Amino acid sequence: MRDLCQQLTVVPIEHWQIVEKYAEIDVFSQKECGSARNMGKNDLWIAVIAAVTRAYLITTDMDFDHLAGIKINCVKIDPETGMTIELKRI
Repeated sequence: MRDLCQQLTVVPIEHWQIVEKYAEIDVFSQKECGSARNMGKNDLWIAVIAAVTRAYLITTDMDFDHLAGIKINCVKIDPETGMTIELKRI
């Protein structure tokens, strides 16, 4: 476990880019997308970190689909087959 943890990138959440992106995605999720969808806070943090670090957000559900317009690299995986369903920039 120690070896695995040493390979992780630590992103301090108080960094100004993360704070700004958190607010941007939260507002977008609730108001600008037209559905007033209230995104779960864990999913919100996942989306924020993926957007700021330009990492790939890998998901097996549709919880991030409403974020079209936010610049996030998203990979959707079929949970039953493990196959990539979709690779897109949302």
